Amino acid sequence: MYITIVILASVFIIISLIRTYSNRNWKQIYSTYGNEEYFKIIAKLKEEGIKYKVETPFRGFNSRNERFKDDTQYNIYVKKDDEHKAVRVLHKTS
Repeated sequence: MYITIVILASVFIIISLIRTYSNRNWKQIYSTYGNEEYFKIIAKLKEEGIKYKVETPFRGFNSRNERFKDDTQYNIYVKKDDEHKAVRVLHKTS
């Protein structure tokens, strides 16, 4: 039992370190709920040729009633070097 806990804790720490290291050159510029707004933001970034990453935090399992509710969270990241350009693009009116 003790060994299992130690192994799980070690795996958790390793995964956290890998995520931290791999995301150090990325900056979150936007967070939205629902895919309609998500697709609008991604389209603007793609149009300007800005590379991005998206993270959808795990929020547990949805109940049957919430299954069709469009409330997925999307965290959008860009490279730190592109942060100012991306923010300018997102605030530009079409």
